[in-house]
Amino acid sequence: MSEHSLTVVRLDSASSAEREEAIAGVRDLLLARGVILHSDRRDALWQPSGWEPGPGARSAMVELVDWFDGFLDTANNGVDICGDRDAYHPVENDEPPRCPHCSAGAPMAYTESYGDWLHEWLTAGREPVFGCDQCGWTGLVGDWGGQFGVLIGAPAVTFYNWPPLSPAFTADIRGALGGRTGVVASHW
Repeated sequence: MSEHSLTVVRLDSASSAEREEAIAGVRDLLLARGVILHSDRRDALWQPSGWEPGPGARSAMVELVDWFDGFLDTANNGVDICGDRDAYHPVENDEPPRCPHCSAGAPMAYTESYGDWLHEWLTAGREPVFGCDQCGWTGLVGDWGGQFGVLIGAPAVTFYNWPPLSPAFTADIRGALGGRTGVVASHW
């Protein structure tokens, strides 16, 4: 059986106080809408997250899926709200991002030096800048298009094994996190 997740992560640096404020804002938003509930059935293997889907979870989805009732009983269908800076990798979904201006694929430098720039970003906190080989646009890697590339930041909200989330709901999460944000869709 495979699993998937969708993570919304803040890419801009944030102080400890800013991260705590963003975490509280996201948590309060999700609780107020009934999208999550505190998990009282937490288990390291079955339900490792501190939050589980609430009665308002349907409102977060693109459309109601016919397997929604089964989703509520699915293993590892929780939500993690994390304040620590971390890397969010798409795992089997991994593919280079695209230029937001002309849709060209990432430049060769992205793939040829992947391990180097990723290590630098994770350890030193310097998000790499790439230029488009086709149109010349230049931007931080988090500003390139796509949901299937690796991103690093904090805080982050991860939804495990949920049906597709609506763009409006995802935008609300991004707004609550503040600053520049990105989305990573993972599959493993």
